[in-house]
Formats: sequence, structure tokens, C-alpha cells
Amino acid sequence: MNTKNKIVISIVCLLGFSSGFFVVYEYLSPISYVSSIKETASAIGSQIDIQRMETAKESKEPAKDTNSKKNEGTKNKKTDCPLPKKEYPDYTYLDVGQTVAIPDKTYIPSDLVLLDKSITTTTNCLKKDAAQAITELISAAKKDNYDIKVSSGFRSYSTQKIILENNIKNGNKNATRLIAKPGYSEHQLGVAVDLTGASIKNISAAAKFKNSVEDRWLEIHAREYGFVESYPEDKEDITGYMNEDWHYRYVGIDNAKEIIENKQTINEFLKTRKEAELQNKITQ
Repeated sequence: MNTKNKIVISIVCLLGFSSGFFVVYEYLSPISYVSSIKETASAIGSQIDIQRMETAKESKEPAKDTNSKKNEGTKNKKTDCPLPKKEYPDYTYLDVGQTVAIPDKTYIPSDLVLLDKSITTTTNCLKKDAAQAITELISAAKKDNYDIKVSSGFRSYSTQKIILENNIKNGNKNATRLIAKPGYSEHQLGVAVDLTGASIKNISAAAKFKNSVEDRWLEIHAREYGFVESYPEDKEDITGYMNEDWHYRYVGIDNAKEIIENKQTINEFLKTRKEAELQNKITQ
């Protein structure tokens, strides 16, 4: 059996027949969006990670990282979103990144709400304000005949840990430049989304999203709803991450417009804001 056949069988076994067939088709098709080994690992890896995590939830299997998982709260029966077990400070505007961690790895926002299934590719939660804003953004895109969906929203520490470990095991040499370490992810703040579109068949975190019709629409309109691309092109020396055109963070409309007008990254803006606030406290 050749290597390609082994990969095909493995994918089908991991994802189940219907999901596995879809990914296998994308992998084998001569017009596939996968144009490099890195993209193959990212696309297939994302699908497998999501499927494994959803399966684990449904079967109530214990998480691998039991020490962190047991402190991450239970689900809100009304929203199907995780609930914090204790009170946390509001980290909405924390300039989390490669070198800045969330102070408490068990952090879960207190106001997570479930996104409507019509705007997502799988079950996703966001903080209330971010959820309302992304719903309005997607509705506006729809009116302009662009079909945008959320493929990933809030992620817990343990979920982020699984995603990074799986990518490293799968041989992704750029894993830590593409995927945040657990405890360092904007997704855990509940205000970050990975977006996808119909033009790329709603594949999550795909390199082909760049320059897609949905990507171009977001470049113009995302700021109008308070969202800014977190990891823009040619800014890796500042953000610490490779370009991810699909990853947006909610910062509020006024802040988003200021970031774009000043040609800043979100991290630069938040760092400047924090330093200014600290300076004000000193001089008062």
C-alpha cells in the first residue's frame, strides 16, 4: 500500500466516512486548495482536531490535560458554552501574544454566548459583545452576496494545548509561529474568531482564504464592526505569528478604526494604550 493510500484510510478512520471523504477529496483533487505540505498539515490537522474534540465532548471522555481541565468550569445549559468556576478580571483588552500570557490559565469569560448555527461551521461561543458584532458583520456580508462563517471562536487552555501538540506531532515545523501556546491565545479571551467563506468551501484556517472574495470584503468592512486582523502580512516581527488572514479579533469600532488609521497591529495598540493608562495613573 503506498503512502497516499495510507493517508486516505487514516483520514477516513479519524473523521468518519462523510467528513473523511470531504477532506480526502480536497487532498486528492488536482484543483485542491492545498498547494504545499504546510497547508496540507494545517487543513487536515484542523479538521481532525475539531472532530476529535467534538467527539470527546459528546462521549464525555476525560481530557488529556486533566489538571487544567478540571478547573475550567462546566457548561451553561442555556447556551451550551463553558462557565467559569470563579470570578476573573476582565482580560478583553489584554495584549496577549507570544510573550504575554493570560495570568490564569483556567480563565473563561463570564459572558460567553453560543453563536447561531447559521453563521458557524461548528459549535462556537464568544463574549456577548463580540458575538453580536460578528453576527452583524456576517449579516452585512450576506447582503453584499458574500457568505462568511465562523470556524473557531472561544477555546479553552486545554483545547489550545491539544491543537498545538497535534500540529507538532504531525511535523508542522511552523507550529509555534502559526498556533498560540496554551495560555497565550486570543481565542481564550473569547473575542477572537477564525473566519472562512463559501469560496473556499468553508475550510478552517486555510491559506487559500488569502485574497478570496471574503478576505477582500473583510479588509474593507471588518473595522466597521469592531474587528481587526490580528496577524497581518509582514508584521511577524511585531506579532510573533505568521500572516493569518482568517484570524480577527474584536476590539470595538472606535479602537478598530484607530488601529487601521495608525497602521498598527492590535498588540501595538494595546501596548500603547496600557502604557498610556499607566502613565496617567503615575501623573495623577
